[in-house]
Amino acid sequence: MTSHFMSVLRQAFKTFDRANLASFNANLQHLKQLTDELTYRDLHIKEELFRDDVTNVARAPCSYMHIFEDERFSMSLFIVRGNNSIPLHDHPMMYGLLRCIWGKLHVQSYSQQLATDEPLLYDMNPTLVKVTAEEPSLVTADTSSALLTPRKRNYHQITHAGSGIAAFFDILSPPYDANMPIYGPRRCRFYRPKSDGDQLQLQCIPSPASYYCDWTQTPDSVLQCVFMCATEAYGANVTDVQ
Repeated sequence: MTSHFMSVLRQAFKTFDRANLASFNANLQHLKQLTDELTYRDLHIKEELFRDDVTNVARAPCSYMHIFEDERFSMSLFIVRGNNSIPLHDHPMMYGLLRCIWGKLHVQSYSQQLATDEPLLYDMNPTLVKVTAEEPSLVTADTSSALLTPRKRNYHQITHAGSGIAAFFDILSPPYDANMPIYGPRRCRFYRPKSDGDQLQLQCIPSPASYYCDWTQTPDSVLQCVFMCATEAYGANVTDVQ
């Protein structure tokens, strides 16, 4: 089993446990530090997964590997091929870490324009969102993880920036589809930038037809780590683990 991945997983349980809210910022920083050191080897992934020339089978623009999800957080892996991208989308009222483990990725992020004391609300049917464009970043296996928060960088587009394949591991909390009081399940929406004079806005659009994923199998050793850590967190009852 991979001890470093288990350290990341255990720290994620600790960070997003509501009982540890008082130390959330310190725990999140520690989780980021651990995630910054994660490699594809820690996930027991073979390099062949990042080489489409191994088979002659046509692949989707992106592949998705499900690693873990409960009501607190989710972990997954995305593989981006060729000149494709994960289109501009939102992370409503979520925290996230994006760790590139193969290739190069260009991340263009946006932050909603909110006053410091303005409450954060969930818009069930957004049309236009006033935003500020953040400095673009290039993430690789040699750079630190990209961080998003409910107020900063929580709209982004992830584009393959090199040749061949790029891949990233991510942690999101709470996960998409997690239920929110009053609002119901949290949804992922897609956008395109739009200028109104000097004001930059994001216009909500349907999911682009060019974006779709196939699935790739999660290594058994990783699933064993997940089960072990979930058992530690939940005790004997692990029925909420997906």
